[in-house]
Amino acid sequence: MDIRRKLVNPVLMWLIVIGGLFLAFWIVPARFVFPRNMFMSALIVPASAYWLYFFIGAIAIHRKAPLSADRIDKLVTEGVYAKMRHPIYSADIVLGWSIFFFYPDVRFLIGAHWLMFVLLFWVRLEERALAGKFGEEYLAYKRRVPKLFPKLRMK
Repeated sequence: MDIRRKLVNPVLMWLIVIGGLFLAFWIVPARFVFPRNMFMSALIVPASAYWLYFFIGAIAIHRKAPLSADRIDKLVTEGVYAKMRHPIYSADIVLGWSIFFFYPDVRFLIGAHWLMFVLLFWVRLEERALAGKFGEEYLAYKRRVPKLFPKLRMK
């Protein structure tokens, strides 16, 4: 069992995210980056729908998706995983930024950046672990399917 795959643990990732958010809210004073407005606040609605679709879609197709790479026993490439390789991380990034636009406080801006930084770092760790575990099958999937955001297709 490869120790690197064990370290790609979502519990550890979320502890790092929450620790950074706590630190930002503890150190940085509250201050709006720009005035709140209805348009920016309304972005929370489509962002929540995006989060629900991709997060719930990922869990419904692959119950082991939110677990560490070490515990994933098969590569899932259908459903939301046919649209992007990391739908849960994508959904969390979109939701994090929409929370900032809903409440444009500098602490939420720092939080959105921190969340994105940690998740992008974790995506890299997870991709290495999955490539090591599934080999060419994962590399072919990686070449076919975008990492975090689905391709927009014009018909």
